[in-house]
Amino acid sequence: MTICFQDIYPVENIQAWMSEPFQGFNLDSRRIETGQIFIALTSYSQPEKTMQFAQAALEKGALAVISETDLGLDSVLVCPDVRHLMGQWQKQYLQATDPVKAARILAVTGTNGKTTISRLVAELVMLQGKKCAVMGTTGNGILPNLESSSHTTLDALHLQNLLHAFAKQGAEFASIEASSHGLEQGRLNGCDIEIAAYSNLSRDHLDYHGTLEAYAEAKSRLFKFSSLKVAVINVDDAHANIMLDAASSNQSHPKVLTYSTSKAADYQVFGIQYSLNGATFHLKTEQGEFTVQSPLLGHFNIENLVASLIVAEQAGFDLKQLIADVPKLKGAPGRMQVIRDADRLFVVDYAHTPDALTQVLKTLKRHVENQLWAVFGCGGDRDRGKRPLMTKAALEQANPIIITSDNPRTENPEQIFADMKRDIDFSQHDVHEIHDRREAIKYAVKHAQSGDIVVIAGKGHEDYQEIDGVRHWFDDVVEVQSAVNMLSRKTNSPAQ
Repeated sequence: MTICFQDIYPVENIQAWMSEPFQGFNLDSRRIETGQIFIALTSYSQPEKTMQFAQAALEKGALAVISETDLGLDSVLVCPDVRHLMGQWQKQYLQATDPVKAARILAVTGTNGKTTISRLVAELVMLQGKKCAVMGTTGNGILPNLESSSHTTLDALHLQNLLHAFAKQGAEFASIEASSHGLEQGRLNGCDIEIAAYSNLSRDHLDYHGTLEAYAEAKSRLFKFSSLKVAVINVDDAHANIMLDAASSNQSHPKVLTYSTSKAADYQVFGIQYSLNGATFHLKTEQGEFTVQSPLLGHFNIENLVASLIVAEQAGFDLKQLIADVPKLKGAPGRMQVIRDADRLFVVDYAHTPDALTQVLKTLKRHVENQLWAVFGCGGDRDRGKRPLMTKAALEQANPIIITSDNPRTENPEQIFADMKRDIDFSQHDVHEIHDRREAIKYAVKHAQSGDIVVIAGKGHEDYQEIDGVRHWFDDVVEVQSAVNMLSRKTNSPAQ
């Protein structure tokens, strides 16, 4: 039986063709509960197992199965657009059975900056005395209580369940990351996104999207939500026009606000001064000019901070007070996270694209007194084309560099290292290849000199390293601190 959206929307209509009480939807056949409908999404990696999952769900008591394709089973309804509809269905089901005032949704997209901006927005809102949930790469929850997240943007059912739960806990706002995968797959459908921000776009996820143009188009979907009231866009980025066009064509006619560190914009940054303790800059707005003292390192964190201030202001808070609270901000873990060791600086950052690595290293050049180190690797089972670009980015901005392992996942590490070195001349650089990431960090800590800054890039907040498909505990911040402590003990121990 093939169905369309109207056949089972609104949710109450489902009861008309079900003989038992309806208890919502589920994507996991192993966790089906009595009264639930199983949504059988076709697996990208194992499409042949979709029928097995559907059969298992029915055997466990599912009322029915909704599938993207005809599985040839009884009690299976075919709905090709189920991925894009299920978020709205689940939201409506939750509100029908347990009404709650929904949190106002503030969303961020872009290759780099999503995590930092969404976290800063949540911190700013919390500093104004309002509860704000945050959802993204570094975790989901109401600050400061976050639980780890399986994806940057969760599947639509899980996303709606958590938004509903956070609202019940008193969250008036939800600051969420909108990934290109999540936008293209409709995971955010059902969310009444009120304010959307765009940071930047550079090469990433081409293994999924195919082209940079398709990747940009996926990002632009955030600005097409009919619920959108405000679009905040970084006009310094080369792809900003795609986002501006999407916002301007939106039939809801959202207010469009721009920000820049180099040109005329609604919010314009000038007079930047950097230090190892952060940055000070001036911000020109329609409300006047303000001096902002940021505790965050890096030029791009000035951009991230400005985007966050605009989003928070447009959510209804006073800009002057928001700026006064900026020195209290901490930012996201694993994003330009600093470990200080006397006169050396170690910076752990999630930079895992050529552009992100370039930006991290380039911005720290403004601070370094001696040498700037780069310790990095490339993930397995991902876009192989960006691997030599990562190495070139490091060579252009840093010296020495250490090529090491990231998350090889199921790929042969030797292939990853070969790709990272492909067609690159290392003769004019101080380069070390240390496959064990822990040993690479120890080497950098041991050999970095006074005035050096060492960047450990690629994994950021992650507390694991995935090898042969198995996740082993590993935290760059912990490893750096452990190596620093070990070196300190050896240095301070009495001579034998």
